[in-house]
Amino acid sequence: MTTHTQPETRPHQDASAYQGPTWRPRTLSSRDEIRQRTYWSARSSDSEYQALREVLLAPPDPGLPAPADPDAVQHVAPVDFALLHRQMLDLAACYRGLGVDVQLLDPPDPAAPCDCCRPDPPPYNLMFARDLFFMTPQGAVVSRMASTVRAGEERHAARRLAELHVPILRTVGASATLEGADVLWAAPDLALVGTGNRTDAAGLRQATATLTELGVRTAEIRLPRAVQHLLGLVQIVDRDLAVIRGDLASARTKDLLRGAGLDLAEIPESPEVAYRQAMNFVTVAPRTIVMAAGNPGTRTALSAAGLHVAAEADISELLKAAGGIGCATAVLRRDTADPAEPRRP
Repeated sequence: MTTHTQPETRPHQDASAYQGPTWRPRTLSSRDEIRQRTYWSARSSDSEYQALREVLLAPPDPGLPAPADPDAVQHVAPVDFALLHRQMLDLAACYRGLGVDVQLLDPPDPAAPCDCCRPDPPPYNLMFARDLFFMTPQGAVVSRMASTVRAGEERHAARRLAELHVPILRTVGASATLEGADVLWAAPDLALVGTGNRTDAAGLRQATATLTELGVRTAEIRLPRAVQHLLGLVQIVDRDLAVIRGDLASARTKDLLRGAGLDLAEIPESPEVAYRQAMNFVTVAPRTIVMAAGNPGTRTALSAAGLHVAAEADISELLKAAGGIGCATAVLRRDTADPAEPRRP
């Protein structure tokens, strides 16, 4: 017969399990752990204009069948998903050529063994990864999409963020809706939140609660009905410069931006801006952008405002899905903004 004996144990007051002498308390803040890569990756952002270092793109499954009714999936025309897949990979190559690391969010597997990884219905808009979360200096806030067409896309973003060792500070919940492209950094201590078609008052409250814990203020910008996301109305391209759709931005919005220390370059409405996503660009360094090809008038206006167009990308299939480069580019990491950096005269 085998006799089992109990191991000797120390008195509780001496054991690390009970905060004894060998207990090691966690003393670093989350931000310090991210900076030192102690447990998390060093992915963070607190600006819209500092050097872009890493992005997340979500090329669609090239074999995704076109829906019978594009409008039913929030598209404005039938999308060729094989061509869109190639265009997204070309966009990835463009970023890499500019020194930006690119991570990919692989399309969900229809044959996945678990419900959480299986797309139902097909994720026809997952390529618009910017909408699915926004980054902070201490991790990501995962969205809660406003439409049933896009509901559930958040779980794929959350999975990929976890794989990349990005802390998830919050997943917007209850009945609130918030989409990542509605949150822009005006300064390291000020985030602008657009409310309207996609982000509601409850979503603003949840974002504010989380950002307040990080020492960040929020300011609400009410969006005109013609604009889906704040990113489609305002682009902050330098510490002291924002590009805006001047004909659509309200006087209150302009005053708020100026109050945040931003000069305004107003781009007038045109078919390029309204339909060809000319304002839906990505800032890769201060006053340096990647924009959609085929918008010469807006490119001229942006150049006149002091911006440098580093590259243009063919996004014809994204246009059919009612989005642009900015919507498709989720920011994972930018250089940290320097609070002591002087503004331009």
